[in-house]
Amino acid sequence: MRRIQSRDNPRFKQLSRLATSARERSNRGHLLLDGVHLIDAYVAAFGAKGVSLIVCEEASDHPEIGRIRALVDEEDGLLLPRRLFDGLSPVEAPVGVMALAPMPSSSAAPGAGEGFSLFLDGVQEPGNLGAILRSAAAAGGSEAFLSPSCADPWSPRCLRGGMGAQFQLTLHPRQDLVTVAQSFSGCLIAAVASGDTELFALHPARRCAFIIGGEGQGVSEALLACAALRVRIPMAAGIESLNVASAATLLFYEWARAHGRG
Repeated sequence: MRRIQSRDNPRFKQLSRLATSARERSNRGHLLLDGVHLIDAYVAAFGAKGVSLIVCEEASDHPEIGRIRALVDEEDGLLLPRRLFDGLSPVEAPVGVMALAPMPSSSAAPGAGEGFSLFLDGVQEPGNLGAILRSAAAAGGSEAFLSPSCADPWSPRCLRGGMGAQFQLTLHPRQDLVTVAQSFSGCLIAAVASGDTELFALHPARRCAFIIGGEGQGVSEALLACAALRVRIPMAAGIESLNVASAATLLFYEWARAHGRG
C-alpha cells in the first residue's frame, strides 16, 4: 500500500472531493465506504473488483481490518496517518478503514423487483434518507425513486445511515417523481397528516409505492395528486408528527405484515 503524508497529495485531494461532493461522485462513478460493515456489504453484493482500501496507519493491525485487506487487491491501496484519515471519515471515531468503490448501477427497470417501491420527495437530511432506505430494505422494498431535492444517497453520511441498504435496493436518483408516478403500474400510497385512511386500516397491495415527503415541506401537491390513498399515522394528543424515518418504517412494516414479510 502507498503511504500518503500530505494533504496536498493529488490522490488525497481527490478522496476529499469524493467525500464532500455529489457531483464529484457522479462524474467519477465512485463512492467512499466507511467502516468494516459497509465494505463487507458492498463486497457481498457486488464483489471486490475495483475496490481499493484506505487504511489508517495507527489501526492497520486491527484484526477486522486485516480480514478486509485479505479480500481486496491492495496494490492500489493507501495508508494514511490518523490526522488525514479522520478528515475523510464522516464519523467522530472511525475504525480506521475506508474503501474506494465503483458506484452501483441504476439500470434495473422500474418495477422489476417483487417488493414495494418508494418515492422520496425532498428528504434532505442524509441520516434520515439512509435510515429510510435501511428500513425499506429490511421490510422487503425493492426500489426507490428520489427527487432532485433529496440528499445524495451515496454520500458517506447517507451510506452510514443506510448500513448497506443502498446495495440491496435499486436506486433511481434525481427523478421527476410526478412523471414516474403517472406511469407507475401499482397503487400509490402517500403518507400525510391529513390522510383519510388510518395506518392500521391500511391493506396495501403487494404492488404498491409509498410516497414520503421531506422533513419540512412534505409531499408536493403535484405528486400528492397522483396518490390513490392518503394515509395518516394516529398520534397521541399533543404530538404533531414523527421523525420522517420513523413514520416511513411504520408504513413499510404494514406492507411486510400484509404480505408475510414481518
